[in-house]
Amino acid sequence: MTEPHILILGAGFAGFTLARDLRRDAAAHRLRMTVVEPEPYLTYKPLLPEVAGGETQARDSVVPLRRPLKNADIVAGALQSVDTGARVAVVRTLDGTERAIAYDHVVFALGAVTKTLPIPGLAETAIGFSSVEEAAYLRDHVLERIRFAAATGDAAERKRALTFVFVGGGYTGVEAIAELQRVAAAELDRYRELDGERMSWLLIEVAGRIAAELPEQLSAWTLRLLRKRGIHVLLHTEVKSCEHGDVVLSNGQTHPTDTLVWVAGVTPNPVLDRADVPRGPKGHVQCNASLQAVRDDGTPLDGVWALGDDAQVPDLLAEKQPAYYPPNAQNAIRQARVLAGNLRRSIAGERLTEYRHRALGTLASYSGMRGAAVVRGIPLRGVAAWAVDKVYHAIALPSLSRRFRLVLGWVGNGLTPRDAAPVGTVQEPRERFREAATAQEKN
Repeated sequence: MTEPHILILGAGFAGFTLARDLRRDAAAHRLRMTVVEPEPYLTYKPLLPEVAGGETQARDSVVPLRRPLKNADIVAGALQSVDTGARVAVVRTLDGTERAIAYDHVVFALGAVTKTLPIPGLAETAIGFSSVEEAAYLRDHVLERIRFAAATGDAAERKRALTFVFVGGGYTGVEAIAELQRVAAAELDRYRELDGERMSWLLIEVAGRIAAELPEQLSAWTLRLLRKRGIHVLLHTEVKSCEHGDVVLSNGQTHPTDTLVWVAGVTPNPVLDRADVPRGPKGHVQCNASLQAVRDDGTPLDGVWALGDDAQVPDLLAEKQPAYYPPNAQNAIRQARVLAGNLRRSIAGERLTEYRHRALGTLASYSGMRGAAVVRGIPLRGVAAWAVDKVYHAIALPSLSRRFRLVLGWVGNGLTPRDAAPVGTVQEPRERFREAATAQEKN
């Protein structure tokens, strides 16, 4: 009997967890598994703010795929199309060639991308905060802007260099600005040339409160904490334009800056447009509670599944209907475990189970041994919330070696000053070689 072939598109939290849960089935030849992912690693995104702040090394926030998924065929490439009728996906591999992959079951786990708006100058000026590369770059960039401010004699350029604007007051935006502001403030104190100079940190949020995922009292506490640290939080405010780095706000203010970080939400991966799957109003794959893709009339597409940020999964436990699970890591991981069981049941011809999950809580870390959390309905803030956050991620990071290095790094940070040395050449590693070669050619 031919082993059923499961094609998993994406290796974020959802795809990685699913593939890892199915690895024993693949090893026992009960199924064959292929994972398509352009990156060679899983990014553990909750650690990105710490990467930006220098509290965690970039490599400790990623988990290489091939060792934990050794029983899967991993295709390094980008999805080009999926024909669910023919059960064939086309992938463009790293060498530029296109490869057709036939499957029995396909799982959409492509993840989300940064949600942008048609704001003049946004694409040319801003940077996102969804990858380890962006987090590491931002850390170096902020430190380099401080170095530049110390070197320039132009007061306007100095002010621009020391102005940092973040747009989006959700978890990601709040954690990122909290981490970066603290490391930058410590670095600024080391520059005698900048005595008396002040940085300007702005967090722009269109809604009436930040960290809206938390209960209102914890959200208000978070707002007070940021403002106490000197971060200007502007609520009910939008960005109207940001051409040439001049951020124009709906309140009439203009803030010239070299640093504009866009963390105003996510949207389903646009690669889904290349697949003939039913979509919900926000672009997610329309699913039933068993994580099958379904048509508008509710009938499932045979062999088509979705989960995580790509999926619109009904929340059957919600009091108010219709309701859908939010796209977060907690749901992605738990949906993956349910889907692993449902794939086994589908192959065996058994009845599928439904995904039903009540949120265990929410966690946010704001650096400086401060955080906010809700754990099984109990609100926490300050050191207690920060400690719970640390313990959770030390356990949840899906790599024993990474966990070990992560905890060692935290201990080291507690015993020594945080490293604030920018490594600018990482962004352009051949720049110095080119300069040397050019100079020698002239001679």
